[in-house]
Amino acid sequence: MRRRAAFTIVQNEPLFLPLWLDHYGRYFDRTDLYVLDHDTEDGSTAEAGKRCNVLRVHRDKSFDHAWLNATVTAFQAFLLHSYERVLFAEADEMVVADPAHYDGLDDYIERCPDPVARCTGFEVVHYPDEEPPLQFDRPLLAQRNYWHASRLYSKPLLSAVPMSWSLGFHEAVAFPDLRPDPGLLLVHLHRIDYGACVARHRATAARNWNERDVQEGHGAQNRLVEADEAFKTWFLRGADNTGRERIPERLRTLL
Repeated sequence: MRRRAAFTIVQNEPLFLPLWLDHYGRYFDRTDLYVLDHDTEDGSTAEAGKRCNVLRVHRDKSFDHAWLNATVTAFQAFLLHSYERVLFAEADEMVVADPAHYDGLDDYIERCPDPVARCTGFEVVHYPDEEPPLQFDRPLLAQRNYWHASRLYSKPLLSAVPMSWSLGFHEAVAFPDLRPDPGLLLVHLHRIDYGACVARHRATAARNWNERDVQEGHGAQNRLVEADEAFKTWFLRGADNTGRERIPERLRTLL
């Protein structure tokens, strides 16, 4: 068996998919990186195919959380037939190991003694009145000052056993008492740049949403657009953000 693999699932992610590949490509061989392409139409996964394995999956609805959960769960279990550990992370989720304790994410994975590891989540937020727009071709965290501790994004994403996740991959059903590991950080980039977030929401809100998800409010934040006052409130505060903290200097070169 190979030691480790990482995968994601995307639909039209021209901005974040290259960043995802840049980050995880440091710690995984390109043959061990997988992208599930959910009917992408913008060409971004065709370019990604030079850097990883791309597999097409189909569903005529976007943000169908039950389908998304089932698809990811099945593929994670499939990969575990060939790998000892598998990491799943969405396109705007960068999992990093704290350099105070590990030489990199690969070092963390090699030393992880538990069947499942839960990340400690942080949401990077752009404050437009204090910080300029992000230059995505430069180191990201060096351009931002603040993040917010996030229980919502303290996700159980690294596993040596088949997973059963709650919707959104926030909880591991079989490991309800699993504590976040402070040495394994999930850096969520959804709000790292105001302008990019506005454009992304405009595109995702226009997709063919699953009616049940709309009625039950699943992924509702992705349907907020700039014209809504609720967008600005959500962008700066979020669902579970604590007070903002300065990003530690030791972490600002990791992304």
